[in-house]
Amino acid sequence: MAGSDDDRRRHPRVRLDGRTGGRATVFADFKVVALSEDGACLEMSTPLAVDSQCDITLNLAHVTVDLRGRVVDVEPAESTSVYHVGISFVKVEALDRALLESFLDRERQRARA
Repeated sequence: MAGSDDDRRRHPRVRLDGRTGGRATVFADFKVVALSEDGACLEMSTPLAVDSQCDITLNLAHVTVDLRGRVVDVEPAESTSVYHVGISFVKVEALDRALLESFLDRERQRARA
């Protein structure tokens, strides 16, 4: 069977048996359950690995904010097939931070009204 796989490949694979590692970027849709200046709780259909880092794009009203986060917690959501993924923000550029803070200020004002 292994021979037939090699016959179909243009370039045969070299077995490394885990001696080399890497990182895969996963594009996954999510809903924001909760958000602060320091982190977020995301609802996702695929859990992320705790302590992994991820790049996140948030669509906040009419602006987009890009940041880097670290997964701090993953819990199955109650009675659904999704996960609540806790993210701590580790890198936010100054402009993105200002946009995030402005959005949160507006949302807090709206909640008080």
